[in-house]
Amino acid sequence: MGTLTLSASAHLWEQFLVGALDGEQTVVPEVPPILSRWQRSRALGAPCTGLPHEGPSVGGAALVERRARLEPVWHEVRDILDVLAAAPLPSGRVALLADREGVILATRSSGGSFGGHADDVRLVAGACWDEVSRGTNAIGTALVESSAVAVVGPAHYAQRHHGLVCYAAPVRDAFGELVGVLDVTGPASGADPLVLVAVASIAHSAEARLREVAWARVASAVRGGLEARLAREDGPVLLIEAPGRVRRLNGAARTVVGLSRGSPEELSWGRVLGLSWAALKDAALRGHSLEARHPSTGARWRVQVEAVGEGDVALAVLVRLEPWLTRAVAKRLPVAEDVGPEGGAWAALKGSDAQHRALLKEAARFAPTMLPVLLLSETGTGKELLARAVHAASSVSSGPFVAVHCGALSSTLLESELFGHAPGAFTGARAGGAEGKLAAADGGTLFLDELAEMPAALQVLLLRVLEDGGYSRVGESHVRHSRFRLIGATCRDLDAAVRAGTFRGDLYYRLQGVMLRLPPLRERDDLAVLAQDLLSQLALEGGHPASTLSTAALARLKNHTWPGNVRELKTVLRLALVRAGGARVVDVAALPPELGLGPVATPRREDAAGASGLRALEAQAVREALERSGGNMARAARRLGVARSTLYRMVERLGLMLPPRA
Repeated sequence: MGTLTLSASAHLWEQFLVGALDGEQTVVPEVPPILSRWQRSRALGAPCTGLPHEGPSVGGAALVERRARLEPVWHEVRDILDVLAAAPLPSGRVALLADREGVILATRSSGGSFGGHADDVRLVAGACWDEVSRGTNAIGTALVESSAVAVVGPAHYAQRHHGLVCYAAPVRDAFGELVGVLDVTGPASGADPLVLVAVASIAHSAEARLREVAWARVASAVRGGLEARLAREDGPVLLIEAPGRVRRLNGAARTVVGLSRGSPEELSWGRVLGLSWAALKDAALRGHSLEARHPSTGARWRVQVEAVGEGDVALAVLVRLEPWLTRAVAKRLPVAEDVGPEGGAWAALKGSDAQHRALLKEAARFAPTMLPVLLLSETGTGKELLARAVHAASSVSSGPFVAVHCGALSSTLLESELFGHAPGAFTGARAGGAEGKLAAADGGTLFLDELAEMPAALQVLLLRVLEDGGYSRVGESHVRHSRFRLIGATCRDLDAAVRAGTFRGDLYYRLQGVMLRLPPLRERDDLAVLAQDLLSQLALEGGHPASTLSTAALARLKNHTWPGNVRELKTVLRLALVRAGGARVVDVAALPPELGLGPVATPRREDAAGASGLRALEAQAVREALERSGGNMARAARRLGVARSTLYRMVERLGLMLPPRA
């Protein structure tokens, strides 16, 4: 939050009043900052004399109602007002809270002779101190300029207030909306610039507390999903909260914004890629994408945004950065008949395998249509990346992309997550209800991962939505409508599930618009190129030196069956980078000892042994990173390319013991 101090002499104010400064901006190179504020006050019709009872006054039930609307802010600042009011001055000072219209809701006085003067100039509950009523003053000017402001003596537009010094700072709620002003006013003879610093700091602390309270109200499942998303995404992903503060970001995003170490709170999103919080929030709520350019590198990004919050307000925005392929770059790319789509979201689906490229060409062919897409592929092959690429090339690419993992939630939670719920629909329901993912996906794409895990009752409800777009939130009968492009994905055999009665045949046939199958890694012939490409990417994200794989290491990789596919390959390569310790060539010794030594066998699509192997690899990678970092969690997290909080959760989930710190 910026600060502004406005001061002036009585002589300057008199010159302005008689019109002697009306041409000043064209004559004097350095115009006093106060001049434009006085001109604004004059244009608003504010009185320059300042009578005791000028301006509107609010009382009775209307004042009570205004106080109730600002109760969350009052709860956070009421105890500190007495501290702000206290001053080592015989005359004292007054601290107060005003709402976003400049109406004073409550005051605290330190006593002394200034208390009576404060009543005379209407520094009392119910009085309005916006710029229309009183011209330039700290409360009204802080509201107009959204900045912490000090107005000293004759800088006040109204002559009656020239004996005052006022310090005010705006207070924003958890959604970035300006809701009130914190102010301290005293005699001009006691002006102290440190008071402005204190007021601004307390307003900032109140905002931080309001955000934490709002985050606490967000369902734990949603918070957990955000953390999982940040950890899982390969591309740059950030969580931005009001008024543009970076709350979380993954390893790839740290590389993009140049934050090699330290806390994300040090970053201002507006300075990173030049997009304001208002622009991000508006795009998220409208389902639009944005374009941004990095200020130092000049790199262009397509910014995909999703709102996180309550109802139609955004508590935060999940930001996903996708490289923007310009026409000039596209002309330099090799073009061949057997090469699939390039650039944008397609670029994340790396590989030169013929099956893989043919699949991408087929996906690109149907992407512009509104046909539903069904991805039948093994776990870890990149189904969500393919879904995002189809969305980006579709006719609804300007709309939101909303992903739901059907296997990660219980039946009750999944229904509420998809359809939303009415206020008080069940124990733990949000007081204001929730819109749900169907509403969020309206005009865009809904991606249902692990579709086969959806309970039978929800399959019936989903079928109805696909037929006519109609649905009802949990706990209400009102029919709502949502139109979206559906992409479903599963690693299970849906034909067998239909025969077994665990998946509805009518829903299965309704989904059979376009059926795509990403080949498993063991069937691809581009493992060597893919592994080297991923190794370079992971080295960059994790802050490791650039490395290559030795011939022997590649041979071991080729001999493995890869039940976890590309996801498992990434885990192995992350471990190898840590174990290689910065070596230019990653050799066999850096790979897991058992990798590629067992009998070559074709695993089942949903192989529990594969999941167990992934867990073992993950545990080994964490142990290696902790050992090489001497038990320092921050350094170990940087080696792994994850956030420190994510590493703590990994240690807990894997049941590991932290080594003693060196």
